Amino acid sequence: MLHALSLAFGQLSDPRIKKVIGISIVIAAAVFVGLYFATDYAFSIFLNLDGWLGALLSGAGTFFFAWFTFPIVTATTAAFFADEVVDAVMARHYPERSQPFKVSIAETVIDGVKLASIAILANIVTLPLLFFPPIYAVVAYGLNGYLLGREYYEMPAFRRLARPEAKALFQRHRGRFVFAGIVIAFLSTIPILNLIAPIVGIAFMVHMFESVVNLEPRRG
Repeated sequence: MLHALSLAFGQLSDPRIKKVIGISIVIAAAVFVGLYFATDYAFSIFLNLDGWLGALLSGAGTFFFAWFTFPIVTATTAAFFADEVVDAVMARHYPERSQPFKVSIAETVIDGVKLASIAILANIVTLPLLFFPPIYAVVAYGLNGYLLGREYYEMPAFRRLARPEAKALFQRHRGRFVFAGIVIAFLSTIPILNLIAPIVGIAFMVHMFESVVNLEPRRG
């Protein structure tokens, strides 16, 4: 896993990756600002806190909620750049591997909306845990790790395997991909790094997917 992560970071200088990073940073920054203000508005409406203490609690809650939901939102955004990143990684590291399946724009949008909807609902359910920050962090990383692991896994997997086969492979090696998702979720909460975390995450998961495919007896 560390090798896969180092390969992902090592390709950030690739011209194809650098172009995507530039676009991704602009979108990610805009998403975080919008998410912060939307969450702050929701807190002010539902919690109805007054005074300086209320403002402090609302501000802290807004920051933590926006911070931990940011990975899911950026993952959904990153799905639109998956083709460019996956192609760049495959060309450099796995030129002999074919990608017989093409994911359409419609499928990308549907998958992204589905993931975002599930993620938003799941994070709203865990919202009360904000009053217990350590517990919230564990639950948020675990939950987002599973969702991100599945989402990022599907980006390379759906281009190499038929969807039923890709989903079956995920189930057989779910632990690896969920842990990889937790790593991506963690990277997505580190300041500055979180702006490029989606791109790193896609490249990272391509390497994770290829390493797992090599473990499969029929595809070794």
